[in-house]
Amino acid sequence: MVEYAAYTKHYSDRGFWSVVRRYQHKIPFLRDALGLYFCLKDPATPAWVRAAIVGALGYLILPVDLIPDFIPVFGWVDDAAMIASVLAYVRSRIKEEHWDQADAWLKGRRA
Repeated sequence: MVEYAAYTKHYSDRGFWSVVRRYQHKIPFLRDALGLYFCLKDPATPAWVRAAIVGALGYLILPVDLIPDFIPVFGWVDDAAMIASVLAYVRSRIKEEHWDQADAWLKGRRA
């Protein structure tokens, strides 16, 4: 299993939204990241789920990661793998309302 805690120090809401807004058209797994974010913000989400999500989102906003994000095509592969692994780990805890919030944000982005 991936050590999510190693990346928690890199997470902040401000950093998350900065990356999302800056790279929103380049992140193919944006809906998944947003779903995780809205799950994180739900007060009913258990602490162990929050810890995993914070680690994954911390990795996403990490300025220098395994494959730098500015590399075309491959730059987001490691980030996608991290998001996918956490999503698989906590999927049962993500509610339909979290996905609805992600979809609403994405819809507003396209407006």
